[in-house]
Amino acid sequence: MENLAYGAVRIESAKFGKRGVCLTAVSFFVAFALCCFLGMAGPEVFVTKSGIAHLNVNRRGIETSVWNGNLINLHRENQLLWLTCTLTRPPSIETSLGFEYEQQITLDVLGTDEEISTRGGSANFPTIFKVYLGGKNVTRLVKFPAGAEKSNPITIFNMHSVQFENYKVKAEFYSPGHLLDEAGHASEVDHQLTAQFDLTYVNKEYTGFEMSWKYAFVVITVLAMWSPRLNRGGLLSRSRIFTSCSLVFEGFFTKLCGTSTKIWSYQQKWVSVLLVLLFFFNDPLIYFEIYNTKVGGEVLGGIYIGFMALFVTTLMLFWLCALDETRAQGSMSAANNRRKKGCKKHAGKIAFLFAFWLYLVITYSYIRMRERGDVSYEAVQEGDRFVAASVIGSLFILAYALWFLFYTFRAVAVIRQLPPPFLFIFLITFFTFVATVVGIFIAAMYPLPGAAVDFLGMYSLYNLYIWTMAFVYAPLKSGGDNEDGSFGDFSMSVSSGENEGINDGGVGADELDDMQL
Repeated sequence: MENLAYGAVRIESAKFGKRGVCLTAVSFFVAFALCCFLGMAGPEVFVTKSGIAHLNVNRRGIETSVWNGNLINLHRENQLLWLTCTLTRPPSIETSLGFEYEQQITLDVLGTDEEISTRGGSANFPTIFKVYLGGKNVTRLVKFPAGAEKSNPITIFNMHSVQFENYKVKAEFYSPGHLLDEAGHASEVDHQLTAQFDLTYVNKEYTGFEMSWKYAFVVITVLAMWSPRLNRGGLLSRSRIFTSCSLVFEGFFTKLCGTSTKIWSYQQKWVSVLLVLLFFFNDPLIYFEIYNTKVGGEVLGGIYIGFMALFVTTLMLFWLCALDETRAQGSMSAANNRRKKGCKKHAGKIAFLFAFWLYLVITYSYIRMRERGDVSYEAVQEGDRFVAASVIGSLFILAYALWFLFYTFRAVAVIRQLPPPFLFIFLITFFTFVATVVGIFIAAMYPLPGAAVDFLGMYSLYNLYIWTMAFVYAPLKSGGDNEDGSFGDFSMSVSSGENEGINDGGVGADELDDMQL
């Protein structure tokens, strides 16, 4: 027979009360605000260097213009780089007109790790190179919007790892004169277009910033899981302060493993899964992803993306399941609700978020495989497929947000009756949900976001949220403190009794049900 008596957790203790809620809430939001401030003060994610060249344009369309670029003193910490080009509008075409044409380019990219001399203000390359890209013919669609003097940037090439310290790039542009002539835009005289080349790469300082924070999160997460209990006798165990601190900072799994699995609550099982996924979400292998520039680095990067997407979708699944259970408790008896728990009841949610995870992994893998096979590839070249992928992703997020808000609205009657500790849990859950939806839409969830504050803000929020959940749902008693499993779970039959409605003793199993948030 199923054991319906669950062990009491820290948030249910009468000693936790309003004071515990206030301290935990202040700690959560102050720590998050501090991380956001440090993120805003952090280094720039990307560095861009520009160069100017002139391309010949003539009606015959038989000439080519060559741009030679030297990319020197790069490092593994620069992670990735890409080269873009922006063209000026031909003098013969009025600014008020918008037009586009296909530009043919032949690329040669050579790399070397040998030291480059820059005497006289120019780079003196050695004679030995490794061919990174040889004689690659690419076609780029150049668009001049109406009213703009410059075209939209076109990608010349991109690299998702810096394999060499120095690169020599040769880009041969075929004159678009005959194309403009066919469109009736070419003039009778030859002229030149000004081309601005922009090289963008990851800032070394940001890479150090990112690695430091990720490993800090990894270490703290491990401590949150497995930090040992220290007051096991001796002089220090007589200190009330030391004893209290050791109990507060005792790891979640350390406390949980001291209790029988039969009395693990619904929330504790979820938090256990989320803690493990949080460890991998924090990217413990980032060092090898950056410094292993061969296929291994690509594989590790792909694995990280898989875990990152898995953590976020699992967290989203937890919220839906928890809200659904809370909503159901407003109209279903405790016994019926227990019988319907499990994967079968939440099959629709699991299928939906598995599809979302699959979409994220497949989209990322497809783009990375195309880029690895062709460094001149850019996702926007996919046209309708790129637009379709963006629309599908937006629909997933929109559908999830509506689903979440629907369950929240249905559960309002129950949520309004919750004691302060559980209202706090709902508050930070809703806050994290909003941040997740906004973060996905503004690209703050990308592996390399546009700003350090995006990275540190999202990572700190997820870590603080899971650490807080592990703290409040840790067993109230460790192994050896209580072996009879007599502590009941929070009752959904909320009343205005003593101790602010928080259970701090044993109650009958038939009177109890799981509090889901």
